[in-house]
Amino acid sequence: MITIKNLTIAFPEKTLFSNFNATVLTRDRIGLMGKNGSGKSTLLKAIAGIFKDYQGEITVQGKVSYMDQYRTFEARTPYEYYMKVADTPEKQKQVRSILKGLGFPEEDWERDISTFSGGERTKLQLGRLFVEDPDFLLLDEPTNFLDIESIEFLKELLRSFRGGYIIISHDRDFLRNTCEKFWEINNERIWVFDMDFDSYHLERQRIIETQRRQLANIQREIERLRAIIDRYKKWGREKFTRQAKSKEKMLEKMLEELESMPNLYLEEEQKSIDIPEPDNTGYVVLEVKNVSWDGLLRNVSFTVYQGDKIAIVGPNGSGKTTLLKIINGLTKYAGQVTFGYNVKAVYLEQFVDQLDLENTVFDELFEEMPDKPDYVIRAYAGRFGFRGEDVFKTIADLSGGERQILALAKVLLRRPNVLILDEPTNHMDLETVEALESALKEYKGAVLLVSHDLELIRNVCNRFFTIKNGELLESNEPILFSKEKKKVEKEKNVDFEEKKRLRNQLKSWKKQLEELKERENEITYMISDLESRMHKEQDYVKLMELMGEKEKLEEELLRVMETFEEIERKIKEFENIED
Repeated sequence: MITIKNLTIAFPEKTLFSNFNATVLTRDRIGLMGKNGSGKSTLLKAIAGIFKDYQGEITVQGKVSYMDQYRTFEARTPYEYYMKVADTPEKQKQVRSILKGLGFPEEDWERDISTFSGGERTKLQLGRLFVEDPDFLLLDEPTNFLDIESIEFLKELLRSFRGGYIIISHDRDFLRNTCEKFWEINNERIWVFDMDFDSYHLERQRIIETQRRQLANIQREIERLRAIIDRYKKWGREKFTRQAKSKEKMLEKMLEELESMPNLYLEEEQKSIDIPEPDNTGYVVLEVKNVSWDGLLRNVSFTVYQGDKIAIVGPNGSGKTTLLKIINGLTKYAGQVTFGYNVKAVYLEQFVDQLDLENTVFDELFEEMPDKPDYVIRAYAGRFGFRGEDVFKTIADLSGGERQILALAKVLLRRPNVLILDEPTNHMDLETVEALESALKEYKGAVLLVSHDLELIRNVCNRFFTIKNGELLESNEPILFSKEKKKVEKEKNVDFEEKKRLRNQLKSWKKQLEELKERENEITYMISDLESRMHKEQDYVKLMELMGEKEKLEEELLRVMETFEEIERKIKEFENIED
């Protein structure tokens, strides 16, 4: 069990969060959410006892094992690394079965760890955690660099794990399948959502929408009070002057409440601007014929057509990145790679390295849109998660994920018509992954995407390539594992009558929207008429009556608008399910 009391972590330039209290039970399975730089990794290190510069108390009962996102090792070979914690004959036997289960043949057990890929190092570190037999796991981005098969293996390990865990991850499918509760660090607070991932996501949106409505209501009331105060002062009588002073006190309180709201509620989403549309290509964008490389790739052939968004998946070391480098002319190969008419292809990885570390986010985007006003550049930056003062962060201060998304934002302004991306979500927070997904869905060009993020590739791509044993296979959906296949088949087998009922419900909702829209127009007209009459009214009693009528109509209008938004939300959810 882990007990946290009045925990505050702050630095001279920034407070991460204040006065957090929580009790983490033995079998709790928690997803830790928040933007890059919000303090997620610092909180895990504090619980692990690595970071100690905090106020408050953290009490840990039982053995806690921590895995950071940088994959550090204190041994030369995998076998040596595992045997450091295998302190019983049973654990020594377990070492052999875990290494084999993770896909490491015996000849690799004495290999230097520095020669392994990022995904292989992650698997080594994850496997050792289970040899340590902890009561609680703290995992920082455990899916980074893993292939889809390894992520499925990790899901199974966590499902069968007898203890609890806290996980930082940007992988929505992974979080959905492993976590039952969520903490989100946001606006210097930690918010607790005791629910599954999809419910957490909906509840978060509900809070944001509630905040938006509260802000609108307060702003409306402030304007109403100001208008009343002005009228009272114009009338000049003693009674009205006293009323004006009373209303001014109410106004001051409301202004204070308005000023404090950004620190009380989850961040409000900001408006964004469109992704620039690329130049047209011919129908055939890219042809790859009989490409082979060093025994890893054998006679790989495929054609990319205009507007295709293709996911390339496969086990670690299968040749996915090598194929992208071949297409970009960065690696020698046998075979043929031919781009079509007017193709302007961009390999995003190259642009990440070209960002100037001394520039700010704003500087980098300004280079691509020097003729645009500041507010347009800032709105575009907000599209990719750089909001408010974040646009003035230097590139040196950005995380790896932030640099990836900034490079994409910058590249898109050059209007390429083919994007080539290799594991872009590594080190991104969830909000940035969603910004990436939104940009790729809107982008009109072709995409070649290597990613282990199942939800991202499902939502963005229309074709799916798998590289296995040197060969490329195409399917019309991502690789689905046996359990997932059963789940999908079950979901597809929805009762016909239930579908019919839902479609009838959809018709009913749409009819309600039309009726609500008519009522909204009626009320708006009535309020406008009342305001016109109030402006001319000299009789105080009648004015108060008119004001009372107006307030009732405003309350009804608010209810109509809220009902309208709720029904619109239900329709969108239904249409997403249908899609």
